[in-house]
Amino acid sequence: MIEKYIKNNCESDLIEWLKKVYANDAKISESDKIKLQEYETADYVLLGIIGLILDNKARILLGKKQVYDKEIQEKCMQYPISQNDIAEIANKYLEDDFSEESEFILRKVMLEYPKNQN
Repeated sequence: MIEKYIKNNCESDLIEWLKKVYANDAKISESDKIKLQEYETADYVLLGIIGLILDNKARILLGKKQVYDKEIQEKCMQYPISQNDIAEIANKYLEDDFSEESEFILRKVMLEYPKNQN
């Protein structure tokens, strides 16, 4: 279902649709979760809402940095993320562990959250 929506809609429509999925706490299939996990974009709003749906800290961290959608930014800000979580993400990047997140996403987090900054 998500794959079809991604193919047939622009990212702004995808954001609005995913916001509804998140707000309604809708269950999504494992294949849809995989499609969302594989989805890469430079849009931090979209990364943030995907992170909230997937409970993915790297994407939520990027969602915190965007300023275009206050609703998503606030939800991302409410999500507890510690320095240890950021250190885990850094270790995955340094060890080339891209099993859960792509290099692109991990690199973006490293650029946005330099050491000792939260």
